[in-house]
Amino acid sequence: MHKGKTKYMINFESHENIQIDKEKIEEVPNYKYLGQTTYLKETTKEEVTCRIRAGWKCFGKNRDIFLDDKVPISLKRQVYDQCVLPTMTYGCQTWSMTKAVGQKLRVAQRAMERKVLRLKLTDKISCEEIRNKTQVSDIAQYIAIQKWKWAGFVARLQDNRWTLRVTEWQPRNGKRSRGRQARLWRDDIVRTMGNTWTREAKDKEEWRRGAEGLILQWMDGA
Repeated sequence: MHKGKTKYMINFESHENIQIDKEKIEEVPNYKYLGQTTYLKETTKEEVTCRIRAGWKCFGKNRDIFLDDKVPISLKRQVYDQCVLPTMTYGCQTWSMTKAVGQKLRVAQRAMERKVLRLKLTDKISCEEIRNKTQVSDIAQYIAIQKWKWAGFVARLQDNRWTLRVTEWQPRNGKRSRGRQARLWRDDIVRTMGNTWTREAKDKEEWRRGAEGLILQWMDGA
């Protein structure tokens, strides 16, 4: 263990310090691991902001392709779908999506599409017309498919690993906090398939067909 690189997070107020070999370990409100930032509280909104920033950085690295009028739109679409879109949606399988988050992602994607087509907001070109020209994969639909696949994979796990255990975990005690409750990862899945979604996911082919419900839910909400 590298004491200088080791950090810790805590989900309750404490005045105690954690030490290793009498060296104090730093407490942090969040940490980044394997390219994804983890927070104790609502994480998706902050993570999406980071992913959008990374997406624009990737877009900038390929600006010679995206902004060259001599490059066919088919090649620009391929570069976008294979480079920019995966960068913007890295780790999306774990996101708790809301209408606001979905809208934020789609706004960023539309801004990139307008840049590719050399369009401005003042040109008053509809989103449908822009998408018809670029034909890039819709980011909300892409995320829905990735999350649906991951949910099915988790539900079919048989080895009692932590991935499934924390998904099904329910607190036995504790008081419900005031105000609107934080959105859970599984809320999207439950809304589409009901509380028995883990049982439904056992049928792989049937589960694959059920993805359309989540896609429509997100496309309408975004």
